Amino acid sequence: MCSSVTTLLLVTAAALTAGVRAVNVTSVITAPRTVLVGEKLYLPCQAEGIFLTCGWDSPLDEIIYPEDLTDPDGPIVPFPGFNCGIIVNEVTLEDSGHWACIATVEDGFDAQGGDVTVRPVSSWPGVVANVSSPLAGVWGEWGEVQLCPANAFADSLELKSEAPTTGDNTAANGLLLPCRQQGGALPTAITSSMGDFGTWRGLQYCPIPEYIDQFQLRVEPENAFDDTAVNDIKFTCTHYPEEVLSGGGETWGEWGDWASCPPDTAVCGIQTKVEPYLGVSGDDTALNDVRFFCCPTVW
Repeated sequence: MCSSVTTLLLVTAAALTAGVRAVNVTSVITAPRTVLVGEKLYLPCQAEGIFLTCGWDSPLDEIIYPEDLTDPDGPIVPFPGFNCGIIVNEVTLEDSGHWACIATVEDGFDAQGGDVTVRPVSSWPGVVANVSSPLAGVWGEWGEVQLCPANAFADSLELKSEAPTTGDNTAANGLLLPCRQQGGALPTAITSSMGDFGTWRGLQYCPIPEYIDQFQLRVEPENAFDDTAVNDIKFTCTHYPEEVLSGGGETWGEWGDWASCPPDTAVCGIQTKVEPYLGVSGDDTALNDVRFFCCPTVW
């Protein structure tokens, strides 16, 4: 399963200088990540081309070859869907350091990787801020706060919204936030109070391995006819401020200003303000406001 890094990477200087490379390593997450002891660490890697060997160089200077990982319940297993990917089932402090996926050919190699910092569970700082939309509806009550597990953040969002009807309209009714740990695991999804109407509009994903860090709401002001309050939501992800993702809701009202988590933090919790159902003769609005909680991605 393991061999010397020096032996694996013996290539000629001329080949490297000339850029001779018949293999290409892709799908590697290169951004630094901080994980907690006991988390899973997902290390995707895809080698394209004809290669001799492909494996992960660990911080312990061991090369881990996916084809050698035959125990499905072992501490490290192959990552399905990636010919060179692996999953470390429970990281330890010894797993801190640089991880690199390396594919070799006769006259060279290609490698990509990134730094992983493993910290004790007790070091997790938790919530450091909460942010609310500057524009919101005026009805309803705040529901319970729901938080992602330690070191997990919202990497996608799904909006529940009622399409326009000939009767009473409510537009946005609720939100769902799947939580992804920095190691790559998806332990759960969180929500808060939710209205009774509408359909789920489909998950909108951040680019892997990014997380939601700011949002804005589209809100219809109070009027004398049919109030709907929140109609839609937009959000952006860490390191991708120019890529705006939309919940796919309704079109009444105006967009408010952005509400942003502090630098080096991302969304890790949610609380929603929802007006309870008023009955067949009432003017229901459902979702009126959203509060996101922010946790540090680096500490």
